[in-house]
Amino acid sequence: MNKEVLKERIWRIVDGVPLNVGSMTIKASDSDKLSVTGWTNTIHFKNITQDSIVRELRELKYSFTALTESFEELNTIVNDNNLTIEYHIAFGDSGKAGIGLCSEIDGVINWYIE
Repeated sequence: MNKEVLKERIWRIVDGVPLNVGSMTIKASDSDKLSVTGWTNTIHFKNITQDSIVRELRELKYSFTALTESFEELNTIVNDNNLTIEYHIAFGDSGKAGIGLCSEIDGVINWYIE
């Protein structure tokens, strides 16, 4: 996706259209949140650990920050709509299912698995 198309797609987030960039999905929710979801690289669910999820969460936040530095439009959307950024890590089973593993708002992790 070229830069101009990506800019156009970013503006559509506020209309409820999710944006997929690599393994990251960004969408606005009805609850004043910007949901940034990353999909775990772990192939088998039984191999998921909290340590690996925390590592992937850190990578997701880094990737999103890099995207906001390249596309000021994301910051404008967050600031103009007073959105809270909520990060999620999820397990995807080759398109068959999506299982939430954790979320983070303001540095506080909420675990969905143990």
